[in-house]
Amino acid sequence: RGLRGQAWLPARISMCYDKEQQKVHVRRGWPEPLREGEVRYELCATISAVFEGSEEDWDQGEVDDGRHLVTHVRGSRLDDEEAGSPGAGDQYHGRWLLVNDFLIQAVEEEEVTCFEPWRTPALLYYARHNFEQECGHPRFQNPITRAVYKSDRSLASSALANKTPTFVPPSSEELSTPMVVGIDAEFVALTPEQSELLLDGTNVITKTSRMSLGRVSVVRALDSKATVGVKGAEQALAGTPMIDDYIRTPEPVMDYLTRFSGLVPGDLDPQTSPHHLIPLKRAYLKLRYLVDQGYHFVGHGLNNDFRIINIYVPPEQVKDTVNMFHLPNRRKISLRFLVHLLLRQRIQADTHDSIEDARGAMLLYQYYLKCKEEGRFEEELERIYDEGTKCGWQVPE
Repeated sequence: RGLRGQAWLPARISMCYDKEQQKVHVRRGWPEPLREGEVRYELCATISAVFEGSEEDWDQGEVDDGRHLVTHVRGSRLDDEEAGSPGAGDQYHGRWLLVNDFLIQAVEEEEVTCFEPWRTPALLYYARHNFEQECGHPRFQNPITRAVYKSDRSLASSALANKTPTFVPPSSEELSTPMVVGIDAEFVALTPEQSELLLDGTNVITKTSRMSLGRVSVVRALDSKATVGVKGAEQALAGTPMIDDYIRTPEPVMDYLTRFSGLVPGDLDPQTSPHHLIPLKRAYLKLRYLVDQGYHFVGHGLNNDFRIINIYVPPEQVKDTVNMFHLPNRRKISLRFLVHLLLRQRIQADTHDSIEDARGAMLLYQYYLKCKEEGRFEEELERIYDEGTKCGWQVPE
């Protein structure tokens, strides 16, 4: 253990095996010259156990078993050939990243190699320097396969569970063919929002509530050729859900946010839920597979949805209607208002439904493409803002 606040973990080491003494010799850094048989290694990742409490609690001996794991991983370095390729300016190449349950952010190397009493190393990963140049790039094989859909059993055990399926799972052909789909997610609150009342009477939020995925729905494109059923009696699946998963949360739900999510107590409980209920990890893997296959996702406010789900989707695979129907320095327009004004349809009349919202986003995207093709989208966007201002952005009941 090093001194508090000082780096004691070497980011680089040199190792060699002494056959005569049958010992492994380790030197800090990469000193010159190299000894016979000596190999250079550099730190690529760490996993640390972090004490859940303040430093004062630790100093006073008030320590319990409340710990969680965080990961630091270094982004791959660019070689000379890659440095001249498109996208080579990626800010994370060669940088250290902090990864935990809630965020991914760049950090300095000192933060990785410095340890405090409340943060202790659990795993250190060193890799041989220039291994890829000497031995070639290892072939990457995605560990997430379509098998995640084949083992898609519901956790719900109630008598009403899955009596009326709300979705038709994607076929093998659909899972192997990138396509455009609509997506919407609903969330529940695991912890309450915390606020502080200032002396001037202003109420300031000091900590936002922690959200968790409660339901996610993915619908097929409106022009999808997918069908189900025997030959001669096929049923078209265009615009129908391929995913409609309710998520068993890893922690107790503090607030179902029913007004915004449409979820009610019992929906996420295996003993009482009538829905297709799955663990959070499997829901993530199913979405991750679609992302890796090159699916394009259409939705309204997807940046926020993907942030809470904690999944990265390349920008070129995201088609967010909240940004399509938006003028700079003007308000963002709700999905409900856009669907009412442009499509003359009513959604979210009583509560939110993720299938309805995903399908509504797909219809808006189709409308957007049509206006673009006809060369009248800018004029239509101005009209939307004029109409919204006149009615106060309200949808008539």
